[in-house]
Amino acid sequence: MLRLAKAAPWPSPTIPPLYTMKATNPVAAGTALLAAILMSSSEAQAQSIDWAEFAVDNTRMVSTNAVGLGDIREKDYATGDFDRDGWIDLISVRKQPFTTTGRYRNVLFMNRSGVLTDESSSFAASTDVPGDNGFLTPTNDRDVAVGDFDQDGWLDFVTATTFTPGQSKALSHPRVYMNLGEVGGVWQGFFYQEARIPDWGTYPNMCGVAVGDVTGDGFPDIYFSHYEQQANVDLNDRLLINDGMGFFTDESSSRMSLPMLASSFGTSAVISDMNGDGVNDVVSVSGSGQTGGLTRSSISYNNPSNEGFFNILQIPYDGAPYHVATGDLNGDDRLDMILSDDADDRYLLNQGNNAFGRVIWGPARTYGTDDGFGSNNYIRDLNGDGFDEAIICDVDVDLDGCDRRLHIYHNRGGTIGGDVTLREETLGSIRGARGLPSLRGTHDVAIFDIDNDGDQDMVVGRCGGTSVYLNQRDSIGEDYCDASANSSGSAARISAVGSPLLSDNSMTLRVEGAPAGVFGFFLVSRDRGLIQNPAGSAGDLCLGGSIGRFVAPGQVVASSLQGVMTLPIDLTALPIGTGTIAGAVGDTFSFTAWFRDTIFGAATSNFANGVTVSLR
Repeated sequence: MLRLAKAAPWPSPTIPPLYTMKATNPVAAGTALLAAILMSSSEAQAQSIDWAEFAVDNTRMVSTNAVGLGDIREKDYATGDFDRDGWIDLISVRKQPFTTTGRYRNVLFMNRSGVLTDESSSFAASTDVPGDNGFLTPTNDRDVAVGDFDQDGWLDFVTATTFTPGQSKALSHPRVYMNLGEVGGVWQGFFYQEARIPDWGTYPNMCGVAVGDVTGDGFPDIYFSHYEQQANVDLNDRLLINDGMGFFTDESSSRMSLPMLASSFGTSAVISDMNGDGVNDVVSVSGSGQTGGLTRSSISYNNPSNEGFFNILQIPYDGAPYHVATGDLNGDDRLDMILSDDADDRYLLNQGNNAFGRVIWGPARTYGTDDGFGSNNYIRDLNGDGFDEAIICDVDVDLDGCDRRLHIYHNRGGTIGGDVTLREETLGSIRGARGLPSLRGTHDVAIFDIDNDGDQDMVVGRCGGTSVYLNQRDSIGEDYCDASANSSGSAARISAVGSPLLSDNSMTLRVEGAPAGVFGFFLVSRDRGLIQNPAGSAGDLCLGGSIGRFVAPGQVVASSLQGVMTLPIDLTALPIGTGTIAGAVGDTFSFTAWFRDTIFGAATSNFANGVTVSLR
């Protein structure tokens, strides 16, 4: 049972009193209230296609048509700030689509102040193989993954090469490209060295690649998904261990069992700590086919008592999965899983561990709208509300066909650690989010901040070409005032995103850097101000004048486990004065947020900084 106790009144300027929540059973009551608040806030935030908006801007990609906007080849992407200039760059590895042997050159798109520019010849053509030209040499690369292999502070990457029988090692095997860093303040680009990968003979046929440290020495290792037996060669999946200098040794059989490595049409893998024991596990998929018709998603658990050696195999799903991604869908800091499947795509929620350290998986749920044969998939937060979406591409890596479409399943939220609602929002020809047409025939999507405005944009690689979509969740308004550090170790910062146009009435307040799982609400005033430590708070209030609180039903919020709080606001009903007022063109309003905090073990409260928005 919850009781409300009035806090001490704040000094002038006038503001309605704050209230402190007390519970006779804090754990039970707090959990129930948190669940109720999250349900109401998530439902309030997402009831239509307007949960996110994108706009196409193909001026953001500069290259020849064949490798850029007009690229009709199979494409797979990876991103990273390779030259450390503060802008995220893009790698595109390319091959002839489907189960074919055609080879094409790859592309290094360097991000030049928001424009993705093909600079492969300048920064990705160096190699130690005579006659080879790095990215300019046509290869059959199907996947690519990024990691700092020698821990020098510069990101390297590795490709997975498939369907290249009877060719040289440089053409048939995965390729490691090392970042050369800077010389005299000038970035030197990448260098391909053949000897960094072991020699598997004439037909290794790798289709997916994952990078992560499985031995605990701080140096990323590599796991390859093996596609299928070809030319009497069946390597199964391979685990390569990093020597600390970026050279890799195949130690698969000494660290993993044969059932763990067994693969038939393996196309995807992830290295992540699935059960939260502090060591990285390996998640892989095997779609169908020749190794006894093996179809499954599997987890090979790393032994925390003997790190780098795997002792438990789990099969969470035995459908026909072709790609897997992991991430936190319901905000409980446990890794969940999405699977692209020949039939209906699935997602599985992590419900904790059993006595043996295996994850207890919830049922394999479907999304309700699916057209079969998915491929690359991702778990990413596209609208910045703290709940990650599921993004699933549609072009099958084996079978011809570009008539299916990209699916973006909006995460409408739910209770932390409980069920969430993942739904494809639709409106006419719009599928997924406003500004996105029906994107049919999508090989891959690169999701990253292209224009450095703080939100997630998309490069969409399709059968008929490539398009760049910029996220329209842009910050508006002007930051001011400084927030005090809170128990998360950082200061909470508020932003207003959406549109400053009153006629749009589309604005969301967002706070990042708050403590995890705390209650709070947003505040508004016509005036800026600075009140230090009001009512014993650990922070400063950046508002003055008459201050209103967003505390109507559904407006009180709880921060996610990432410390994010969001609230869509109605510009025609701002809580200032004794009721609400409607904003007018030319009005200026300032906003901040109040939230619970704990400093040195004592319960207190804190504030974000301030943001001012002028309505147009």
